[in-house]
Amino acid sequence: MERSFYPIKICGKYGYIDNSGEICIPATFDYAEEFNGKFAIVSKGDKFDFINNKGDLAVDIRYDDVYDFTEGLAEIEVNNKKGYVDELGNLVIEPKYDDTNGFSEGMAAVKLGYKWGYINKNDEMIIEPKYLGVFNFSEGLALVQLGGKLGYIDNKGNQVIEPKYNYAYGFSEGLAAVSMNNKYGYIDTKGNIVILPIYSEGNDFSEGLAAVEIKGKYGFINKKGDMIIQPKYDWVDSFYKGFAAVAIENKYGFIDKYGIEVIKVEFDNVDVIDDNLISVEVKGKWGYINRRGDFVIEPIYDEVSRFINGVAKVIYKNRLKYINTLGESIWEFHKI
Repeated sequence: MERSFYPIKICGKYGYIDNSGEICIPATFDYAEEFNGKFAIVSKGDKFDFINNKGDLAVDIRYDDVYDFTEGLAEIEVNNKKGYVDELGNLVIEPKYDDTNGFSEGMAAVKLGYKWGYINKNDEMIIEPKYLGVFNFSEGLALVQLGGKLGYIDNKGNQVIEPKYNYAYGFSEGLAAVSMNNKYGYIDTKGNIVILPIYSEGNDFSEGLAAVEIKGKYGFINKKGDMIIQPKYDWVDSFYKGFAAVAIENKYGFIDKYGIEVIKVEFDNVDVIDDNLISVEVKGKWGYINRRGDFVIEPIYDEVSRFINGVAKVIYKNRLKYINTLGESIWEFHKI
């Protein structure tokens, strides 16, 4: 199993353990986040920087704020201005922007004054700042706000779909949900309506299906607009690894792409699937079930998190613990 790192807190300071529960990075930081890929955000005092997944510190604790890496670059903030550093800690784009987004498809949205534009990784302004609102590029197009309406541009700044929507989403699997006359439908990348706007809400497509709301209930449609799973749920999540979380009244469970209830809608809450385990809540306590719905780790915890490479952070009787997929404690400490 790949070696991973997990933040711990000892006597008010943060460090990291690995999958075995061994302290591998001493608790010397005033704040530490979970690893996101190769790096984690840490701080000393009111300055932030990164450590890598070998436990090596960055050159210095030097930034007013830092953000996660996207496509090899991370946003940093100095004196209320933002720029970017690379994975070696080199400052590659000076902190001169009033706001920034992460990189997506080689471009990042940046703000100068009140307007947004897009730069590439060489800090070249590819799309001049003229938009009041912007979103990341997805499938070659970015959602932007111009004149109070939303439309789409390509990565050269060409207007591909005119700004005429009050509400819209980015593209996923070739389609985007847009609002027309207060109802949601779906358009393709040329702006053609491919699914008529008849829904009160429309979510992104995931694994070929999208959740939609009609008459106060949620179901799932395919890319032709066929209702594959009838709208009978009070809440749904997108499909992930073949399952979707659903709720009827105040009970939660999971269905498959045929609408079959593979995990009974009987839990007080559920979370995502990780390491083939699903965290569920029963009478105010959390545990983990497998894909068959059987408890692998009994619901005894006050809080839980997802498993990352076989380890999850939990809270038990006001104690922070890390457990493995068998429910065995690999590390625990005093009251948090």
